[in-house]
Amino acid sequence: MEGLKNDTSGQWILLSGLAIAIALVTIAVLLNQANLNGYYSADTAIGFPKDDIRELKLQTHEVAGIAADIAYSENQTSNQSIDVGLSTVMDSYNEQVQVLYAAHGEFVDVEYMKYTRENNSTNNSIGQVWVNVTFLNADTSYSSKPEIIEVGP
Repeated sequence: MEGLKNDTSGQWILLSGLAIAIALVTIAVLLNQANLNGYYSADTAIGFPKDDIRELKLQTHEVAGIAADIAYSENQTSNQSIDVGLSTVMDSYNEQVQVLYAAHGEFVDVEYMKYTRENNSTNNSIGQVWVNVTFLNADTSYSSKPEIIEVGP
């Protein structure tokens, strides 16, 4: 029995087992953190509203072209200035877009600034429409000031 008290060779086995157990726990924690970081990185990229911003800009380009046609035709028939016609149509568009995006918890502002005539035009047709586009939601702030839209023929 006295020989077992002096035998310390088992302590090395216990110490190496403890070291291996700590190493495995550390590796498991690091792998878990890597998985969580990958998830949150992908979730952040998906959460960015780039499609909403792109859709807003495309719709604004389409409406600016239509507004330019309406303003130009009203100028020809009723002598209303092109600037007033563009301002009226773009303000109406802004109100409608604000209501639609507010339903999703987002703030949108499309502010009409001015228009420029075509360079080589003799009939005073509209070449560009300048607008300020602002998009805000809980995470993202986007502003395009000015957004210059080509609306010539």
